[in-house]
Amino acid sequence: MESSSHRLNSSLSDANFKLSCEAIQSELTSDEKSIVDAILVNDKPEEPEIISSDGQKFYWYLAIGSMINPVSLYLREIKPLMSYPAKCPDYKLVFRGSGGMADIEACSGMSFHGVVHLLSSDHMTILDQVEFGYNRIKVNCIDYQDRIHSAYAYQMKLNNYPCSYPHERYLDIITKGCEYYKVQPDYINRLRDDQPVVPRKQPHEFESFNDFPSDVYYSEEDLQKHNGSVLPFHYGFVLMEKFLNMQDYHQPIILTMKFNNTFINSSKKILLDVK
Repeated sequence: MESSSHRLNSSLSDANFKLSCEAIQSELTSDEKSIVDAILVNDKPEEPEIISSDGQKFYWYLAIGSMINPVSLYLREIKPLMSYPAKCPDYKLVFRGSGGMADIEACSGMSFHGVVHLLSSDHMTILDQVEFGYNRIKVNCIDYQDRIHSAYAYQMKLNNYPCSYPHERYLDIITKGCEYYKVQPDYINRLRDDQPVVPRKQPHEFESFNDFPSDVYYSEEDLQKHNGSVLPFHYGFVLMEKFLNMQDYHQPIILTMKFNNTFINSSKKILLDVK
C-alpha cells in the first residue's frame, strides 16, 4: 500500500450534514423512555441479545463504519431504540479492499471507538442483509462510564483482503456519525489527523450522464411535490448504482426512488440536492 499524505477535510460537508439531520429529525427520535426501560429490564450485560417478557428479541450492535451515521441509518430504514458511544477493547479498526471499507481485527491491548445501537429483531434482519459480506461476531464494549456490555459487530468474511485507505467521503460519514453520537473527540481527531484517505474527486473528475430518455426529467416543482413520498423512476440499473453510491450529504428533499427494470424492482430513500 503506497503512502498517502492526504487527510480528511470534514468541514466541506458540515452545513449539508446539519441540514440532512434536520430533515429527518422526526425519524431519528428515539422511542419513549418508558418503552426502552421496559426492554432493558431483561438486559444482561454478558449477552448481546435481550429477550423481553413477551418473547420479542432485541440486539446490541456496535457500529464501526457508515452505520455510525444517523443519515446512513435512515436511508436503510433502521431506527435504533437507543444509542451510545463506546470503546471496543482488544480489537482495532482497519480498512480493507479496493473501497477501503471498515473492518475489525483482533489485537490484544488495542482498542477503537464506535457507537452501540439497540435494535429490534426486524432492524437487525435488515442489517444482516446490508452486511452480507461480513460475519456477525460477539465483542465486548465499554461505555464512557466504564460499564462493560456484550454486543454484535460485523467482521469481513474474507479478512485476507489487503489493508487500504478509506475514501475521504466514507471517513467523513464515519466521523460525522461519531460527532453526532458524541464519541470521544480525541478519537475523532485521530481519525481526521492520522488516517490517510483517498481524496474526494474534484468537479472536473465527476462522471456525467448522457443520452437521457426524454421522460426521466423532473422539475424542482415535481421534486417538491413528492417530498417524503414515492417518485417513480424508470431508468435502469446503472443509474440506480450511481444513486446508491452517493453518500455525501445533500439538501433536505426526501424521496423514495422506485427503480423498475428487468433486473430489479425496489425502492430506495435518498436525500436529494435540488440546488
